[in-house]
Amino acid sequence: MTALQYPRVALDHIKAVLDTQRPAIDRAAGILVDAIATGGIIQAFGTGHSRAVTLELAGRAGGLAAVGMLAVKDLVLFGDVAAEEILDPTYERQPGLAAQIYELASPDPADAFVIVSNSGINAAIVEMAQLARSNGHAIIAITSRAHNTLVATRDRSGRNLASFADVVIDNCAPAGDATIDLGDGIRIGAVSNLTGILIAQMLAEGVSRQLQSRNGTVPVFVSANLPEGDAHNKALYTAYGDRVRPIEP
Repeated sequence: MTALQYPRVALDHIKAVLDTQRPAIDRAAGILVDAIATGGIIQAFGTGHSRAVTLELAGRAGGLAAVGMLAVKDLVLFGDVAAEEILDPTYERQPGLAAQIYELASPDPADAFVIVSNSGINAAIVEMAQLARSNGHAIIAITSRAHNTLVATRDRSGRNLASFADVVIDNCAPAGDATIDLGDGIRIGAVSNLTGILIAQMLAEGVSRQLQSRNGTVPVFVSANLPEGDAHNKALYTAYGDRVRPIEP
């Protein structure tokens, strides 16, 4: 059997992030700390598989409590859109979704946005960045620079996610995400979520350490599967009210 390539590919892309993106991650962490210190929270938004990265930021054991997760499914859970509508894989390309998601969440002006998209070209992503910018929110983009520069935006503004961001963190994934060529036009081995989750955890650590150095207090969730978890986390959810929605099981 041919030796598997993905372990080496994965390590190469992790190394690329660590070698090139630390300054951007440090700048982004500082922006997020400032947002939390002034009463804001982090609003994390992604579509498709990029939601895996936002899940690593929001409602996570050992993760920051001051993170709200925004998603297309909010239109069903908190709005009046029928579930079958959002099951179309191309739904994220429809104009107007971001405005509805934003309105349902009603972000505070102090909130900062982390918007995750490997391509950075679909309407829901670009419009959310545009909305955040027009409402004065700081924006951190986690995206593939390679994809952004190769593929034209699908948004009617003519712009992509990176063009609205205060800080762009490159996930170092190739255009199309798949890294391993099997021949016959078959490519496998996506890396954007792997490196995106690394970036998310580095951001969470950077923000936590800066908050601790500022005031000694870091609002962090504890695993619900530890005896003290439920009570600890309930207190945090109570403190943030409906600004931070619990993650559904």
